Amino acid sequence: MIQFLSQGEQLICIPQQEIIASNVPAMRELLIERLDAEEGWKELVFDCKAVETLDSIGINLIVGLFKRARVAEKSFKVVECNPAIVKVLKLFRLDEQFTVEAQA
Repeated sequence: MIQFLSQGEQLICIPQQEIIASNVPAMRELLIERLDAEEGWKELVFDCKAVETLDSIGINLIVGLFKRARVAEKSFKVVECNPAIVKVLKLFRLDEQFTVEAQA
């Protein structure tokens, strides 16, 4: 469902399925569990390379991760987004709150 990688001071979260209402509760549980268990990370990276679809519930998940990182005084970014996901994140002006990077 979500692959996790620790690289230096980065904790990278790589969802392996769509970030939609039916998947978000289980994803949220895994993410919170991992964030609580991991120490030493200074940047949370949400890698969307395997994600094709993001709905409003998925947006809430991403915003929640951003807020959690900010409260912990850590940085947050979303990377490897396809054009549709970049468009949705920009529509909500989330690119003004954290870094959003498109697929190369």
